[in-house]
Amino acid sequence: MTDMSGSNKKDMYKDVALLLSILIVAFVGKYLWNSTVAELFTFVRPVQSVWQIIGLMIFISLLK
Repeated sequence: MTDMSGSNKKDMYKDVALLLSILIVAFVGKYLWNSTVAELFTFVRPVQSVWQIIGLMIFISLLK
């Protein structure tokens, strides 16, 4: 038998770090989208919520 308590903590920290980084990128992405992309290009509209940015991140990752 092996002790898995250290491994479970590491996995939990990785999950929390991933969630935190997604949230930071989403909020910064919303700000950057609305302040730069929406002003530079007339054919795009400003995003209304962070969920739209998260959806855009998922869509782009599926295209890769």
